[in-house]
Amino acid sequence: MLTSTQPRLDVPALPLLFYFYFDDLAVVLRGLEEGGVATAHMGYPPHARGGEVRITDSDGNTVLLGQLDPSASQPAGQEPTSRFSLLREAAAVVRAGGGTSTGCQVVDLLQQPCPAKADVKLADPDGGSLWACLRHADEILLTVPTAFIANPSGAGLSGYRSRRPLTAPRHPQPG
Repeated sequence: MLTSTQPRLDVPALPLLFYFYFDDLAVVLRGLEEGGVATAHMGYPPHARGGEVRITDSDGNTVLLGQLDPSASQPAGQEPTSRFSLLREAAAVVRAGGGTSTGCQVVDLLQQPCPAKADVKLADPDGGSLWACLRHADEILLTVPTAFIANPSGAGLSGYRSRRPLTAPRHPQPG
């Protein structure tokens, strides 16, 4: 649910990202521009060959709007490009926090370590995590369906799950 409230809700600051696909992004953009919403065209990435636009909602959350396939009015031969990357955003957060001295922890088939410096931390639902360079992080996120970008100082989902009860809390019944 998306909603607007007055007075503004006191919610914790979270780095949220919302993504919406539209059949005709140009129509949506005209409506946003008529409403005075600032938009930034992010290019034509492979997952949104019809274009991708970034806006920021009133709470500071990133909202990406995409069109899966090019429209008939879009210039032919538009090369897939993108200026936005969740991985680059996550790497920027790590750098802003002082970076890491850890190298990429991915090894090849011959057990040779990657010589690149680590940029982001990845994790899986079982609580495993590793630091990876952007190239390996991109490969992992595309080929390992359960992998996700982790908080650099967190312990993946295992830390979260260890603080939560295994079953839903029971509330006393009235009466």
